[in-house]
Amino acid sequence: MVVDYLNKTKESFLRQRTEISEKIASLENELKENIQFVQMLEEANDSHYEAFTPREVNSFNRTKISELLEERENIYQEISRLQNELNETDGRIYEIKSVIKVAKENNANTAMDDFDSNMKLTLLETVEKERQRIASELHDSTIQNLTSLVHKSELCTKLLDVDPIRCRLELFAINKTIRDIVEDTRRLIYDVRPMSFDDIGFEVTLDRILDKFRTQNNIRFNFQIQGNPYEINHLIQITLIRVIQEVCNNTVRHSEASKLDVTLSYEEKQLVLTMIDDGKGFDVKVADEEYGNDNAQFGLSIMRERVYLLSGKIDIQSKTGKGCTTIVTIPVGKEED
Repeated sequence: MVVDYLNKTKESFLRQRTEISEKIASLENELKENIQFVQMLEEANDSHYEAFTPREVNSFNRTKISELLEERENIYQEISRLQNELNETDGRIYEIKSVIKVAKENNANTAMDDFDSNMKLTLLETVEKERQRIASELHDSTIQNLTSLVHKSELCTKLLDVDPIRCRLELFAINKTIRDIVEDTRRLIYDVRPMSFDDIGFEVTLDRILDKFRTQNNIRFNFQIQGNPYEINHLIQITLIRVIQEVCNNTVRHSEASKLDVTLSYEEKQLVLTMIDDGKGFDVKVADEEYGNDNAQFGLSIMRERVYLLSGKIDIQSKTGKGCTTIVTIPVGKEED
């Protein structure tokens, strides 16, 4: 009964996601038409054609351009709102899938109260930590940049008639800030849900992520696939992505390694991810004590909990001066997402 209810809830979220995606697609089409129309009107207002174009037409064009630009801003805001709503829906879908997975493994057809309390706590902590990470990134980058935009736009309003040149320079700065916000938001969205999953497939996405680390850092990344690849559900895919990103970040920031070997093995009943670096290593027992006492190993705890929620195992082998080997084993089956 519980699993049936959870599946119905998941389907509701999936329908909601489809509706939001369709609205975004429709608005993006409107945006393209808006941009094309403005470009056409601006060409008609070209100063070279001033002598041949009636003043009434130019006045109408300028008014229409102003209206279209205002409409464009409203479209941008609506797309942004819907994108946030889409991200929240994706988060709910991710959470409900995790709960369904736990429910099936704990024979939750009896009642929700039969869930193991520790498993529920782990699930809630994992979700909350992920939300904290996203909130922190939004606050440190997007919110600060948007606040800066508010101040600059207010300044432009005051400078418009007094100092047009300074106003234009501030508008250039606003344009750059907006581009930075778009780039930061795209990166954050990609971290939450890499869109390339749907376009180019899981293995190619992994290769591109490692290639990005390879180009941005002075370290060699070797990636290989063993066995015959088969389809795995998105929850397992995103978990493996998170583990790889966390290990790569730790390798780059802390291990002082020159090489990281990544191997994904497709076995009959399980996936095995192996990551080996030649860095300075660390004392695993000390790291585990820090994790158990004060949660200092934040990234490590998130990584462990994600794998455990999929009934998987994670084995970290390391000694000071001996590099580090991380082995993740996740069972695979024919269950629905």
